[in-house]
Amino acid sequence: MLPEIPILMEQYRALLEILPEQHPEYPNMLTYYRRQEAGRKGEDSLCYYLEQAQVPSLHLLNGLRLEHPSSFQLDWLVLGLGFRAIFEVKSHTGEIYFDAKSHQLTRTIAGVTEGFDDPLLQVDRQYAKMRTFLSDHVIYQLPTYRFVVFVNRNVILRLHDYPEYKRVLTAQQVPSILEALAEQHPPVISEEANQAIAHFLVNNHRERMASILEKHHILWDDLIKGVPCPNCSRRSMNRTRMRWQCEYCDTRSTDAHLPVLYYLALLTGNQLTKRLVQSFLQIESGEATRKLITRAGYVKFGVKKGVYYSHPYILAATKNESGHKSQKSGHKTIESGHKIYKSGHEI
Repeated sequence: MLPEIPILMEQYRALLEILPEQHPEYPNMLTYYRRQEAGRKGEDSLCYYLEQAQVPSLHLLNGLRLEHPSSFQLDWLVLGLGFRAIFEVKSHTGEIYFDAKSHQLTRTIAGVTEGFDDPLLQVDRQYAKMRTFLSDHVIYQLPTYRFVVFVNRNVILRLHDYPEYKRVLTAQQVPSILEALAEQHPPVISEEANQAIAHFLVNNHRERMASILEKHHILWDDLIKGVPCPNCSRRSMNRTRMRWQCEYCDTRSTDAHLPVLYYLALLTGNQLTKRLVQSFLQIESGEATRKLITRAGYVKFGVKKGVYYSHPYILAATKNESGHKSQKSGHKTIESGHKIYKSGHEI
């Protein structure tokens, strides 16, 4: 499964929802999230140009992340019947210069120059890992081209003395590049085989999930507890007669806790404990806490003191193989009729 929003990006968004703005790390987390968001928008903007290519039977895979044995991720992988292409997307603006001798990219904006790693070396390393992955899984190899694409219209590329200039593109060049490659490489595999390869790759996709609280030295006690009101956003709603009630605007809700559960699932590596949930929902009964978790469709793992609960969507996205067998909680996960919160939506 290739999710619309990467799990790592959802983790940072979840953290921003329950991290106080006064926390010293809040500005850094906001900057980090916005940087991820800009990168994602850049990848999304390339989709339009990829789809403009007049080439039949192309499969376009965005954000594919494979582990074999170490992980690698491709911004865009294009699977054709006679060729393949990898596109590394950059959203830089300003004046870009590629230095062939130092293998460095420099960007100049308003007289300020910054240095970055050569993205062509990056995409070449990704290709080498993908080639090994395909070979070890006995998947037919095809000529594979690697490009870096700058999607910001305000970028200025200085490539006059760069020997690999043909592999550095603007987004508008992508359709014609794909059409030229298709003409150069006629089909050698069938549409059915190409579709099967795409399906296999997607099935082997593994989303990255990081321990971001530990990484940024943020304590659980630093986070905001309580269930926010879905109407006025104030905390904390009170649990009364199996409903949540806001003491500020009198809004009542049966599922206001679902966003909090999902945020906690993202921040715990998808291993919710009853004690942690009870603390963040601020309810007195441990048994009521357990019922809220299981009725929300979370999957139970472990026994006795080792019990934890996982969100089924995150399980599917990360392909997280637990050492414990799933136990029946009395409620089905997806087909239970209960709402399961994911990124502000029900699934």
